[in-house]
Amino acid sequence: MNPNDTFLLESKLKRLKISFSKENGRLIISQAQRDYVVLLGLIFFPLFFGIGGAVFIMFGGGEYIASHSLKVVVIILSLIAFGVVNIFRILAKIKANKTTKILAYKEIILREKDTSRRFDASSVDEFIYTVEEVAEEAYYGKLFLVDKLQNQYLLLGFDSETEQYALDDLQWFTTYFEKHIQLTS
Repeated sequence: MNPNDTFLLESKLKRLKISFSKENGRLIISQAQRDYVVLLGLIFFPLFFGIGGAVFIMFGGGEYIASHSLKVVVIILSLIAFGVVNIFRILAKIKANKTTKILAYKEIILREKDTSRRFDASSVDEFIYTVEEVAEEAYYGKLFLVDKLQNQYLLLGFDSETEQYALDDLQWFTTYFEKHIQLTS
């Protein structure tokens, strides 16, 4: 594998926070990276303040809460919902990228705990992708490898702020993997 061929792939994987490494001329794509800023800002703080506010209301909300009860309840529920939605987004990304993908010479190897599957141009039928809206202004894209028996194997999963960004990235990854294994349509 030529190092120049992987530069843009590596850049996209870094931007999408998907771990990878290079070993013996192979690119190994593994799990999604843990982003502690996202964990704190999108999960921990909203849940902390939402649950803290709920506890405050239940055990001593005071006069302010009584006069503004609907607004406070809506804010608390919004914070908790925001935290929970982001938990599911991160868990979906981790699940989608748990299989180790090894890009070797003209082949893709999918390695799980106890199995390993090799795919090259003779065993791959196509690459397909899906994009779904998971929250307001949050889209989740998945890229699948489809073998000749029409079995689908999840290669990548990531979230994006807009549907167009997710589609552009998925189309780019599809083209990259087709060229990598030299798949002709």
